[in-house]
Amino acid sequence: MTNQQFRWGIWATGSIAATFAGDLTQSRHGVLAGVAARDRQKAADFCAKHGGTPSDDLAALLARDDIDAVYIATPHNAHSANAHSVLAAGKPVLCEKPLGLNQGEVLSLYGAADRQGVLLVEALMYLMHPRMHLAKSLLDSGIIGNVTGFASAFGFAFPYMPTHRLYDPQLAGGGILDIGIYPLTAARYFLGEPNALSGAARLTPDGVDAEAQATLSYDGFEAHLHCAIDTALDWHITISGTQGRLKIEQPWHPGPENNAIIIIDEAGQETRHQCDETRPLYALEADHVAELAFAGQTSSHLVTPDFSINTAYWLDRWRQAGNVRYAADTLGAVGFHGAPVCVNKAGSIAHAQLPGLGSPVSKLVLGTDNQIDAPTMAAMGDAFVEAGGTVFDTAYGYSGGQSEVLLGQWVKARGLRDDVVILGKGAHPPDCSPEAMQRQLAESLDRLQTDHIDIYCLHRDNPDVPVSEWVDALNAEVTAGRIGLFGGSNWTAARIDAANDYAAANGKQGFALLSNNFSLARMEQPVWPGCVASSENDFRAWHEARHMPLVPWSSQARGFFLDWERDGLSQTRHIADPNNAELQRVWVSPDNLERRRRAFELAARYQVKPIQIALAFVLHQPFPCFPIIGPRNPMQLHESVAAAGLSLSAEDCAWLDLTDI
Repeated sequence: MTNQQFRWGIWATGSIAATFAGDLTQSRHGVLAGVAARDRQKAADFCAKHGGTPSDDLAALLARDDIDAVYIATPHNAHSANAHSVLAAGKPVLCEKPLGLNQGEVLSLYGAADRQGVLLVEALMYLMHPRMHLAKSLLDSGIIGNVTGFASAFGFAFPYMPTHRLYDPQLAGGGILDIGIYPLTAARYFLGEPNALSGAARLTPDGVDAEAQATLSYDGFEAHLHCAIDTALDWHITISGTQGRLKIEQPWHPGPENNAIIIIDEAGQETRHQCDETRPLYALEADHVAELAFAGQTSSHLVTPDFSINTAYWLDRWRQAGNVRYAADTLGAVGFHGAPVCVNKAGSIAHAQLPGLGSPVSKLVLGTDNQIDAPTMAAMGDAFVEAGGTVFDTAYGYSGGQSEVLLGQWVKARGLRDDVVILGKGAHPPDCSPEAMQRQLAESLDRLQTDHIDIYCLHRDNPDVPVSEWVDALNAEVTAGRIGLFGGSNWTAARIDAANDYAAANGKQGFALLSNNFSLARMEQPVWPGCVASSENDFRAWHEARHMPLVPWSSQARGFFLDWERDGLSQTRHIADPNNAELQRVWVSPDNLERRRRAFELAARYQVKPIQIALAFVLHQPFPCFPIIGPRNPMQLHESVAAAGLSLSAEDCAWLDLTDI
């Protein structure tokens, strides 16, 4: 493999592109094949100095057969759109940090890479250098004892120039994204993910952070981060422990002349540990990507998708603490890929008729209770509709109303209100009455920026309220045009029957669906007080006899079917995660553990994941079933979409559910 050639294209011609091209000559695999820039003459001048042939623009570079991968070295604000273009062309991408301006952009990119099966790597080059790996192994060996503190800084004095990329808010200038990312990622590389972040920033007149500090909270100690673009700082990583300190000087640009890790013991005695890597920094980075591509990998094990996604999360929190905002934080009519977002009617998610709605709707329903801001909502919403999804689940009480606010912002910004179905819920204890429902519905409509909710469910039942009062109140909202269909979430079959008998006798609209829990694993104890499951055999028979649609929450049993034991130890992998107290309380039973074991067995047979088998089981019921899914990223969404396409036999489903016994 050492002689195998890997042909690079570079998009942009700035200083970082020149450094990459220079180091490429000392890599094991890389050769510069082409360069593109908005100014073709700049591309031609760059090639005259570094090699390769120029192209007129990115599209022309991507059309070339002699380009194996593209290194994106444009300003920060262009990273997302550029990387999407390269991924769409099917070429591996090495994109300068930050990969995106916010977590939504990064989620969208890794989702596109996963869907296309194309390699995507964030260019955190210093984390790819063996010196960092040596330092991590020293720390993990206990050489300085238990960690008691961390400090890191990166700063330089660049004069204030409002039109320069470092200071221009339109180009996402500022220190946090440009160089604060280094101490932030270093802390997390050595210490893991923090519990919280606090911080502050000193802003320019244009709102760009010239200097910023952050504190990461860990169990028992803190990590202090510092960055600046107008002030020189001491570049370092220092980790304090109970038996000494580990220090890396000039950590961001390791190389043959700068490869030491210093250990300082309790007496102040220094010991230097030398890394013997001779290749320059960007040559190592290029070789890492080339070797991943040769091996057919679609992600890096040194800068993993999860690591990059979490990097974006913490950068967002740091910017939020410092009051730094970019235009990209506000949603527009187009998606992160630069094109309008629309429901893909030919997408992978199957559609079915939900009686009472005019058009068929997606068999999967996207839950929105775990989105944290507009860009992350957009990353998930965009991916869902582009896979054919149309139904979104929210509730008055989710995240203190934030779920409805973010869903409403996304729907309005993307112009999708007529193309999607909103399932909302209200009347949750202790405010569970017809009057509370009407009041909450009005507030939900305001949050969602819409005049109606397509499907409205009572989030809980209140048995002290006669069913007639519920039916009358809900029909009043139907008549007013504020809701379409209505149903119950966590209602019993008996109460639904009573309500629908009253509705039929009085010429009123009745309950059209239920949204109870239902999954392959049966709920042993309620997840939350007042929860009701449709899992028991008599409840299932009721659904089938009445053809009553079910929109089940926790359709995958809240992670019960995940392979949490990643080391694959056969004696433990079928024991549900012992560190998850809720999972143990709600789902663990001998029968459920056997269902889990069988899901693993069937997954191995079909070459899918157990959690996909669990979702497919829910979809293969003899009554209409539209499961709510709660993926945390587009990759998990794609797994659920693939699960919806699985075909299980009646024998498979019976065996999974232990009804063959």
